[in-house]
Amino acid sequence: MKNPTLYIVWNNKTNIGVPIIDEQHRGIIATLNSLHYFIQQGRGLEALQPTLQIMSKYIGFHLKTEEMILGECNYPHADENLARQKKIFNDFNKVARNATASKDPELLLRFIKNWWLSHINEEHKAYSQYLKGDFTQ
Repeated sequence: MKNPTLYIVWNNKTNIGVPIIDEQHRGIIATLNSLHYFIQQGRGLEALQPTLQIMSKYIGFHLKTEEMILGECNYPHADENLARQKKIFNDFNKVARNATASKDPELLLRFIKNWWLSHINEEHKAYSQYLKGDFTQ
């Protein structure tokens, strides 16, 4: 058995101060690291399918949570954010299908890592000032 390493290490500096979103972010990273672990262990795509399904549902659920919170905070760019989230979710599912068809799960790992970096470093910074005290710690 290979020594498992984490693909992305959670860093509390990426917390935005909204407990439910921060918790969901940790869940996304945990699922991504599970996918990476299975790939490191040389598991076939059949073994990865349950993790891919969990990742798809979790990302969709997370984006819906953020959409609800931003709507309640009257985020002025909510429509653009919703359109971007739908595109990300559709792109994720497309990349997952392509990774499965080409038997290259690394495609999906790279896509999620790039999305994560953009999501946490750009999108959250853009709207963090609009979050109300009701949602933050």
